[in-house]
Amino acid sequence: MLEVNKLNCKIDENTILSDVSFKILSGEICAIIGGSGAGKTTILRILCGLEQRFTGSVLVDNKKIEKGTNYFGLVPQGYSLFNHFTAMDNVAYALRKVKKYSRQQACDIATESLTKFGLKDKLDCYPSKLSGGQKQRVAIARTIVMEPKILLFDEPTSALDPEVTRDVIETIRTLSTTGIPILVVTHDIPMARRVATHVIFLDNGIIIEDCSGKEFFANPRSDRVKCFLNENI
Repeated sequence: MLEVNKLNCKIDENTILSDVSFKILSGEICAIIGGSGAGKTTILRILCGLEQRFTGSVLVDNKKIEKGTNYFGLVPQGYSLFNHFTAMDNVAYALRKVKKYSRQQACDIATESLTKFGLKDKLDCYPSKLSGGQKQRVAIARTIVMEPKILLFDEPTSALDPEVTRDVIETIRTLSTTGIPILVVTHDIPMARRVATHVIFLDNGIIIEDCSGKEFFANPRSDRVKCFLNENI
């Protein structure tokens, strides 16, 4: 379980987040949505330890996570693969450098993970030879092998065609069945509607709505959310 309590972030004179609090339970897929500048990416940066200018607390499984401690696995927008590494080496690299596995151990784990994501025949391919959807699956496999307690996605369907988007949605749903809490930051409202069991709507750094996905899309409470949905669906 992920629990965020009274998260505040102010950068220079700009207030980015104001008393942001929420919980994500095991197996939930939570989508954080909102307009540009709402503070969505800042939440991801704080959770990943990339932004230290904040107050408040973050708990994982009821244990407070100190600044600089990382229990989160991020699948970034744009994949962030090493272009000079094969798919297997992209997945194996952190296992070798962070977990100190031997090359053989890391490659075995990478091969197993990529095979689960339907990429057994792409192990030796470089990113330039992979489709957008295949790159996304390599990025997911790379994150999963590090065994994070919470899985984070930053715009997972950005620039993907509808068929590949369906594959990504199914992958996220499958991952949620393992019990890992999943947080998705997205502008893709149709995708959020299909995949999210829990939705948080953020506006100017403030949570406007926090409810089940079904309730959010069927019966939004605030005029701000109603207007946003009308503009984006």
